[in-house]
Amino acid sequence: MLVEPATEHAGHWQDALVYLAAAATAEGLQVVVVTLKGMPAHFHSMLQEHGAFVLTRPGGSAGRLLLALGKGTHRVAAIARRLLPHRRLPHQITLAARCLVEAASLRTARHVLRHEPDVVVILTASEALHGMAYLLSRTPHLRVVHEVNTTEDRPLRALGYLASPRQVVAVCPTRAVEREVRERFPELRTTVHPFALAAPEERITDDERVQARRALGIPDTVPVLCLVGGWWPHKDMTTTVAALERLTQPLHVLVAGEPTDPNLLHRIAAAPQVTLRTLPGPLTPADIRQVYAASSFTAVLRHPGVGKESGLVADCARLGVPLLVSDHDPDLTRRVSAWATVVPPRDPVTLADTLDQAALHPPPTPPSSAAEDLGLRTPRQMLALLKELMP
Repeated sequence: MLVEPATEHAGHWQDALVYLAAAATAEGLQVVVVTLKGMPAHFHSMLQEHGAFVLTRPGGSAGRLLLALGKGTHRVAAIARRLLPHRRLPHQITLAARCLVEAASLRTARHVLRHEPDVVVILTASEALHGMAYLLSRTPHLRVVHEVNTTEDRPLRALGYLASPRQVVAVCPTRAVEREVRERFPELRTTVHPFALAAPEERITDDERVQARRALGIPDTVPVLCLVGGWWPHKDMTTTVAALERLTQPLHVLVAGEPTDPNLLHRIAAAPQVTLRTLPGPLTPADIRQVYAASSFTAVLRHPGVGKESGLVADCARLGVPLLVSDHDPDLTRRVSAWATVVPPRDPVTLADTLDQAALHPPPTPPSSAAEDLGLRTPRQMLALLKELMP
């Protein structure tokens, strides 16, 4: 059983959702996917094509009650954000709401299946109230904690103490995320495994690159930088834009995804050496693959200390896209330094010089071993691992 409670934001874990469902059905396993907040239509269709049973509505009285409480708590959190800007209370309420939605999802699946599933994975799990999610659902499960956005304050921590986390395992994508989780929940079982998935046949071909540029109306010979995905707070877009304004070589910039910052986009468009093209989305996996194929290289630039897994770096490794990455996470730098171009964080001058050089001489294509450097697994390998990790 696979649960995706955070479907308002597309990401590499949603690709993983489809890959895992396909791998499980190929092995003759029954797959139930629970997405009580709905999900993008193309993901829903792909899951059904692979034979997964997709649940988008709560089932059973407990599932319906927990989801109603979760939605109500989310509304309270939204009101608190408006009335109490930049305060911690809205974050605490949101953590409680996410826990209730997770529990509703687990209860729904148990109601439909009439038994406890063998393998249960919450793909975008909350970073708090791990034991409470089990207590409310009575379902042992794996929790993929992609990042730690906030912490439990005293009242929420007291609530968390009511439930033991012994029946759950937190799967952290990086050691940095695991350290943050273990500092806050020393009794919680944790393990480190990148969650992005890879397959050798995924690499972009030369024919795809030609076709992608033609489809997007980009000349064959111009250098193209692609910036993929929403401009979330962990991305250092201010430094990126400042560097683009300093360029001395012409560069096409392809911005794909949302949300973005209109003011920063205006600055990019006004930069003297930049030709800007935007694809705001929503984008399907095929759309994103086309963007990568049309690019000469892509950039992943984050603030120092950000240790969460990067689906964009994983994309470059598995698809064979030249990568320019900031030195924001020493462990990531160590893994990619053999084939990626690494730049200091928060340094627009050096970044501009590097972009100029990349425009003249594109960075090297990652070798086929790049996915192994990141510890990426095939869908079947990940499915086997998840079976082993179940509490």
